[in-house]
Amino acid sequence: MAVQVEQRERQVVLSNGTVTVIYDTETGKVRMEGKNGFTLSDVHTSVKLINGEVYDSAEGKETNRKGNVEEIEDGFGKGKLLCTEKEYSDGKTLIQKFYLYEEHSYLITETSIRAKEQIGSNQIRVLQAEKITFPQGEDMRYLFTPFDNDDFVRYAALPFSQIKESYEMTAVYDSVTRNGMVAGSISHSTWKTGINAQCENDLGNNGNNENTEKGCTALYGLSVVAGVTSKLTRDTLPHGTVYGTQIDSPKVFLGFFEDYRDGLEAYGRANGIIAPPLSWEKGVVVGWNSWAAVATEINYDIYTKTSDFVKEELQSKGYSANGRVYINFDAFWDRLTEEERIAAAKHVRANGQIPGIYTTPFTFWGKSDSDGVVPGTDGKYHWQDILLKDSEGNILPAIDGGLCIDPTHPGNKMRVEWELNNFKRWGFEYVKMDFMAHGAVEGEHYDKTITTGIAAYNCGMQHINEILENEIKSQDFYISLSIAPIFPGQYAHGRRISCDVFGTINWTEYMLNSLSYGWWLNENVYRFNDPDHVVLYNSYNHREESMFHEGLSRFFSAAISGTMLLNSDDYREEAAKERAKLILTNKEILDIARAGKTFRPVEGNTGDQACDSFVRKMEDGTLYLAVFNFSNTEKKQMELGLGRLGLEGKTLYIVRDLWSGEEMQVEDSIHIDLEEAQPKIYLLKKSN
Repeated sequence: MAVQVEQRERQVVLSNGTVTVIYDTETGKVRMEGKNGFTLSDVHTSVKLINGEVYDSAEGKETNRKGNVEEIEDGFGKGKLLCTEKEYSDGKTLIQKFYLYEEHSYLITETSIRAKEQIGSNQIRVLQAEKITFPQGEDMRYLFTPFDNDDFVRYAALPFSQIKESYEMTAVYDSVTRNGMVAGSISHSTWKTGINAQCENDLGNNGNNENTEKGCTALYGLSVVAGVTSKLTRDTLPHGTVYGTQIDSPKVFLGFFEDYRDGLEAYGRANGIIAPPLSWEKGVVVGWNSWAAVATEINYDIYTKTSDFVKEELQSKGYSANGRVYINFDAFWDRLTEEERIAAAKHVRANGQIPGIYTTPFTFWGKSDSDGVVPGTDGKYHWQDILLKDSEGNILPAIDGGLCIDPTHPGNKMRVEWELNNFKRWGFEYVKMDFMAHGAVEGEHYDKTITTGIAAYNCGMQHINEILENEIKSQDFYISLSIAPIFPGQYAHGRRISCDVFGTINWTEYMLNSLSYGWWLNENVYRFNDPDHVVLYNSYNHREESMFHEGLSRFFSAAISGTMLLNSDDYREEAAKERAKLILTNKEILDIARAGKTFRPVEGNTGDQACDSFVRKMEDGTLYLAVFNFSNTEKKQMELGLGRLGLEGKTLYIVRDLWSGEEMQVEDSIHIDLEEAQPKIYLLKKSN
């Protein structure tokens, strides 16, 4: 409905029927109400300047406070903008904006501070709610979202007793009813954002302030803060300072939804409205990647013979998407001579495939005292020159064994351009860019106009897109990120949603944790989620044969992710060949993967573990259901209600197992028996 505006004695009220914003013109505080029963009270904003002064919308003296409402129409639709200004006697003005749209169950807010002289800040509390109330649910959860996917970090749906700082976004919801709220930043050009909350136990807790899992009827101190750093953002320095006569916060999304999963997807779309993902219309990426298969052993012979096997035994039997198959080098391709690289790419092309390669544009793998010349700079720069440093000129500590490179340094820009142009010249049309979070670390950058890690990361990624501008426009070069911040996402077609994933069932569970709480990135922030290389038989670091069901689980988990589908088995082993031929040529599972659509989790109460059931509903009402047994030693029984899956109750459905072809009929619920590590994917449709 249209956004209604009401002027009361000391309030301005905006409402679209789902979200209501009430601004108190006397106190400067705001109340935000969702139709689903979530309410944020005593909301204010503040900016902390580097001189220690704090400007708060609800505190301190001011000479004037004013606000106005205007009509807006932008990428989010039609709506109203409430803009408030608090003027201080020292000439500064604190500005708070609230955007409310006709068609959305969310609002957007942002904060700015304006001064007559240049000022600096490295912390803005964009949204500080002193209290949040909500319908008391049976199993309330707070979603921890990691900043990146390094060091095998996991998402976590935490009980309120375990709330901790989440990065860029969070959700608060009842996992039983799914009723909830989603909050997070949706612009990612400058700031790293953290979200914190605490649980208030209204039932009493013997006089202490410890959170308890039960009895929490309110959250207090919920804050969305721009300017956070920690071990989990890979930083050792404070957040960089933003300077100017006006300093702007990121835009922050706050939404209220009867199903938190709808809210997470709406949040993803909101990010994509501001920064659309790179377009890709040539189908999902299907093929092979070298890392899990052979790691450092990769050479010309392995690469080209793998290409031959894929062509003869997999590609010819349907293992492709839109007729395209990728054969990709991972790390250590540099052990081949330049002549071998060119010949290898030519060989792959002759097989009707697309060659891919690997780089780490923001990471140096040598020692901090290396005096080597940076390749591509004609001797102008040494590695010491381009490494990221602190304000005293000290090189920052290594992360994952690699030193951080300053993305803004001209020496690194020359190096990256040289390398990407080599890739194109050699005949490659795909690049995996790894250890990208190194480029977002806080430090002193060469370009002094860039003062934060995320701003530097944007600078480096923009430069990469400029080098590949023509190829990106014609969609002749695919960019995939690994070990990368979740945001910003507009510079690559795909991003790996977890850290490295290999072939045993514990690895499948780990990857599916990222899908359980980050499925919404697919199509909204990046065109495709990347579930990492798919190991069916064994890997370089686990040469024992995995169980058949473990390999099948890995394949199914990738197929439902969105998705990129890159197998990584060593085809020098005959058993690996046989398993690949059996698993990778199943048309119906491949069709699920080729659709490029992610499945969503059924449940959201799994802590830092993965959900074991995922669904994707089709426009015609049919439903795909994927289930997993994460134990390789015990069988598993599941009983899933059809209503919980999103289907009609008291209705007869025909259920077909897409792997075995077996069919059964169910009504109200479906009973599933799984062997050790076994997955299943079903198609459910109404019986005629």
